[in-house]
Amino acid sequence: MSSPLDTNDTIAAISSAPGSAARGIVRLTGPAAFEIASEPFQPLGDDDSPTPPRRRAALHRGTLVVQGLRPRLEASLALWSGPRTYTGQDVAEIHLVGSPPLLDLVLSGCLARGARLAGPGEFTLRAFLNGRLDLTRAEAVLGVIDAANGEQLDAALEQLAGGISAPIVALRDRLLDVTAHVEANLDFVDEHDVDPLADARLAAELESAAAGLRRLLARLTSRDRPSGQPRVVLVGSPNAGKSRLFNALLGEDHAIVSPVAGTTRDYLAARTECDGLAVELIDTAGVEAAWEPIQAQAQEHRGQQAGRAHLVLVCSPVGGGDAPAAGLDRGPRALRVRTKCDLEPDNLGAAEDDEIRTSAETGEGLAELRAAIARRLRSLAGEGDLPASTAARCRGSLARAGESLDAAAEVLRSGLGTELVAIELRAAIDELGKVVGATFTEDILDRIFSRFCIGK
Repeated sequence: MSSPLDTNDTIAAISSAPGSAARGIVRLTGPAAFEIASEPFQPLGDDDSPTPPRRRAALHRGTLVVQGLRPRLEASLALWSGPRTYTGQDVAEIHLVGSPPLLDLVLSGCLARGARLAGPGEFTLRAFLNGRLDLTRAEAVLGVIDAANGEQLDAALEQLAGGISAPIVALRDRLLDVTAHVEANLDFVDEHDVDPLADARLAAELESAAAGLRRLLARLTSRDRPSGQPRVVLVGSPNAGKSRLFNALLGEDHAIVSPVAGTTRDYLAARTECDGLAVELIDTAGVEAAWEPIQAQAQEHRGQQAGRAHLVLVCSPVGGGDAPAAGLDRGPRALRVRTKCDLEPDNLGAAEDDEIRTSAETGEGLAELRAAIARRLRSLAGEGDLPASTAARCRGSLARAGESLDAAAEVLRSGLGTELVAIELRAAIDELGKVVGATFTEDILDRIFSRFCIGK
């Protein structure tokens, strides 16, 4: 069986979305892509040579012979000559009616003529292996596909455009130059024409680079989202009106509401929209002492959900005092909400600067709360939000690269010798290479591209 790292064969897959549609696509790439795709294709009119002009794409309209079907099918054949294609190789696409059984027949015909079924993400993998994309941009393709809202799509598109990889590549190139100079000083220490770098200036430069990596690492850590949408968790004391507020924000009765305290034991999750931002809203058990196993389990679940939240709504009823903090501070991840404000209608809207007053009964304050949730989440995300897959993969490498640069700067300032400096610089370069894909293993590539769907 051919390895995904071997790009000398031709691969094929259905690349359009699953299900029926007006148009479906079977995509091929590799040395025999044109031959395999065009063999059953008959162009219309005088165009009997379905090959693309050199360095240009070509679109041919005609009919397609599909084994097992009697009439010829209307189809289009799009051809792109490598290396200036998505994969860096010849690419062919067969466009026809998007019927799943029909697409399966066309794909089977391509496989019978010598193509191999592509694995998950193998088209993008070839783009990486052929130098068309670096590793962070390849992951951005998955980020675009999986984006659940406009903010995540913008972040993935920024990453696809090189917003993350460009500064890392530039830093790695600079470190390669510095390392070459340091190692030249080691190899030709007695030569007079080698201009040694001033240790203090070099140490300052390395410390500045390490600080930049720490800033990027902080972005990676704060933006890592294990789920596709930001999580908004309601916490507060029993009978604080959390479940009623939960239902009101959803616009439907999703949680059981009762005047009896402690109705909610397990947590409930549902998706909703707040001022144009898709969020996952989560209702939890009230904060209280656990006197029995089921209460202890409910409190454990509440703590886990609050710990994974991007934003916590700390709920307390009007006139009922502040909600139990339960380990939550009043920082940017916490939004204070007064519930049941219909019980004191004269005070509705007379909120403190850092809290929202609401009534699930009358609907007052709900629009303001939705807007506040979206505003806070957007401010926490900031610019340059990163897809979670990139954050998880790159975090360790960036941290280790920063540590190596700090160590190299310390060696320089201590005068312990440039041999150790060169070792630390090489370690930092290797770690940055893992981020952008300058150095990789088949295991790393498998973990990244296995998350893709087939045909991408």
